[in-house]
Amino acid sequence: MGHASLLTPSVLEQFLLQARLTRAVASLRLQGAGARLLGDLRLHQFRAGSVLELAGLHVRDSVPAEGMAVTLTILLGDDVLTLESTLLAPAQDSHGNTLLRLSWPQEQARLHHRRDVRVAGPDQLPLKVQVRLAGKPYEAMLVNLTETGVGLALVETLMIDLHSIVEIDAVLPDGTALRCLAEVRHLTYIEGQEFPMRLGLVLTPNQGTDLEPIHRFIQARRTDRSQSLRKN
Repeated sequence: MGHASLLTPSVLEQFLLQARLTRAVASLRLQGAGARLLGDLRLHQFRAGSVLELAGLHVRDSVPAEGMAVTLTILLGDDVLTLESTLLAPAQDSHGNTLLRLSWPQEQARLHHRRDVRVAGPDQLPLKVQVRLAGKPYEAMLVNLTETGVGLALVETLMIDLHSIVEIDAVLPDGTALRCLAEVRHLTYIEGQEFPMRLGLVLTPNQGTDLEPIHRFIQARRTDRSQSLRKN
C-alpha cells in the first residue's frame, strides 16, 4: 500500500491554486444511491474554507442532487489528491455553463503519489481485452494502464517482434467500446504464471481515435484505488 500525506489547509490551498492554473484533470465520484463517476472536470475557482467550483460537466451528464456526498480526485503531475465533500446547489459561469459546487472539506485532504494509485490494482476487478495481431485475435487481461501505455498478460505465447503494431479491443465498464492501435515496446515470458506472456505497449492512436473513454476509465480506477488507500 502507498503512503498518503494529510494536507494542512495552507498546503491544500497551494495545491488547488496550481491545479486551477494548470487546468489539472479532476473527477467526481458520487456516493450512495445512483453512484457514478463524472470525469474530465477541472477546478474553476475556490474560496478557502467555503466552496470549490468545478467546470467541464458534459451536456449528456445530468446535474447531481444538492447534498450528495462525493469524492473529488485531482491529478496534478505525479500527485493524486482526494478529498471528501458534499454537493451544494450548482451555479453558472459567464457563458451559461453549469458549475458544480462543493462545500469545503471538513476532513483533511489526502495526497498520494501517482505510482501508488495503479490502474487495475490487485484489489480491483481486471479488465478483459482482445489483442489483434495480423488480423488474428488473442484474449488478454489488462494489468496496467496509463494515458499512453498498456500492460497486458496473455495465456498464449505470441511470436511477435518489438515495435510490431497490434490492435487493442476492449469494452470498458460503462459499456463503451474502445479500439486503438499500439506498438510493442516490451515483451517477456514468466514461467509458472496463469498468464505467462506479458506485453508492454505504447498507444499509437489514429487521428480520429476517441481516447475520452480510456481517460474516463483511468480516472475511475484511480479514484477507486485512492479511496482504497484512504481507508488503510
